[in-house]
Amino acid sequence: MINFSQEIYRVVNLGLDELAQSQQLGKTPKNPLSESHFFSVWITKGLKQHRFERCVVATLKNWQRQARTMGVQAQLKQQFEGIAQTYIKILKAQPDNNLFEATQCSPVERKSLEVMLDELLKGDWQLIDDALIKRKLTVKVATTNSMVICVEKLKQVFDATGQLTKPLSLYVRGDYQGLIDLCHSHNLLLHKVSDYKSLVKFHGEYIIFPDNNGTDLPCIIT
Repeated sequence: MINFSQEIYRVVNLGLDELAQSQQLGKTPKNPLSESHFFSVWITKGLKQHRFERCVVATLKNWQRQARTMGVQAQLKQQFEGIAQTYIKILKAQPDNNLFEATQCSPVERKSLEVMLDELLKGDWQLIDDALIKRKLTVKVATTNSMVICVEKLKQVFDATGQLTKPLSLYVRGDYQGLIDLCHSHNLLLHKVSDYKSLVKFHGEYIIFPDNNGTDLPCIIT
């Protein structure tokens, strides 16, 4: 069964590949306005022809709205490139007949999370992983950057082999992009729920999914 991560990776690489072909044939000029128009038409045709799996349709429709309302400012080419680069390592993707399909998802290992957290603590971050989060919580932090993880959830989300089997929420305040990039370096994708309001006061909520497979786009690396 094709999941969201695999299919959206295929979609963006197929779009970039077909843009490049169109430009090589002289059909699409190499400028932001023409590229924006290409993706607007390409996405609309793909939806009408039911070219892609249902799991990515909502994302495609969102891009379609962006293209129509924002035009060049939607920066769809840049979005496609960012998504492709974010997934290529995580999904162990291999090109297949120029369609760029992901052949294997990387499981999320407890060891990867622990190494990431250790590295986080070496920087200007405060980690609180002994809190029980069942209702709105206020925590005292002494740094600009802080992360809170529910101690009960940490015990429940990994199986006996150390693989993540349930989504894990991280409550974060501070350098979000730096955290996104750090997590990615340890084969962890973050999916944003909110960047401010959450169960932990003044912290946003980000989720790590099993096999890095969420139901929508992950946070894009720098």
